[in-house]
Amino acid sequence: MSAVSVVIPCYRSAESLEELVARLLRVNAELRREFEIILVDDRSPDDTWAVAQRLKAQHGRPLKIVRLLKNSGQHNALLCGLHLAHGSIVVTMDDDLQNPPEEIPKLIAAIESGYDLAIGAYERKEHTAARNFGGDLIDRVLRGIFDLPSDFQLTSFRAARRPVVENVCRMSGVYPYITAMLLSHASNQVNVPVRHEPRRHGSSGYNLRRSLSLAANLILNYSSWPLHLVGALCFAAFCFSLGFGAWVFARALLHDTSVPGWASTVVIISFFNALTLLCLYVFGLYLSRLNLQITRTATHFTISEQQH
Repeated sequence: MSAVSVVIPCYRSAESLEELVARLLRVNAELRREFEIILVDDRSPDDTWAVAQRLKAQHGRPLKIVRLLKNSGQHNALLCGLHLAHGSIVVTMDDDLQNPPEEIPKLIAAIESGYDLAIGAYERKEHTAARNFGGDLIDRVLRGIFDLPSDFQLTSFRAARRPVVENVCRMSGVYPYITAMLLSHASNQVNVPVRHEPRRHGSSGYNLRRSLSLAANLILNYSSWPLHLVGALCFAAFCFSLGFGAWVFARALLHDTSVPGWASTVVIISFFNALTLLCLYVFGLYLSRLNLQITRTATHFTISEQQH
C-alpha cells in the first residue's frame, strides 16, 4: 500500500494541534499503512512550537516537526513540508480543524484510482464572507490560467502523487503558490466532495488586500496575461493612431483645412505617454522578479529547527 505524508503549515495553532494530531493518528490506524505527519511552524508568535515539541515527544516517529527561521507565509511553509515529505501520496491541509482528517481516505482513494491531483470540494464553505469573496477571486484567476471548468473548486485540502510533488519542489519561482504549482504538473485532476467544518479557534489571516495580492502574484508568475494585455493596448493604440492620422490627412486633402486646437493634441500625447509608462511598468515587474530569482535575493524558507 502507498505510504502517505500529511503536510500541515502551522501558524497560531497551539489550541488546535493536539486534537488535529490525535485525529490524524486515528485515521492512520484505520488506513494501516506507512504514515507521517509533517508540522511546519511558520515562526508562530504563540506556543505552537512548544505544543509541536510536546506532541513529538509523545508520539515519536510518525511525527516530523520543523520550525522556520522567520515567518515566510503559508505557501513557503507548505513548500518546506513538501521537500521533507517521503510518501508516495502527499496530502496538504490546514491547521485549524476546518479540514476534517477523517476525509483524507477519500482523497487517497482518488489518487489510487489514477488521478495525479485530488482537491477537496467543500459541500458548504464555513469561511467568513470576506474570506469567501477573496477565495472566489483567486479561484477564478486559477481556473482561467489552467483552463479548468467554471465549477471546479480549488482548496488547500488536497492530495497529490509523488512525481507531481517532486516537480513542484524543483520549481524555483520567488512567489510560490502551491495550488498553481501542483496544477502545472498534474495531467489529470479531480474534485472530491469533503466536509468543511466551522473554525473553532482564532481567526483567518486572509483578507481582501491579501487576496488581491495573491491574485496579482498568480497572474504575474503563472500566466502571460499582463504581456497579452500590453500587446492588446499597443495594438489598439496603433489602430487609433492610424485612424486619427487618416482622418487628419483626409480633412487636409479634401477640405484644405487643418485640425484646430491644441487641447486634442495634448490629450492624445498624454494618453500615449501613459500607455508607454504602463508597458514599462509591466516589463519592470517581470524584470524585478527575474532578478530576485537569478540573484537569490529572496529565498522560499530557512529552517531553524527540526526533529524527525
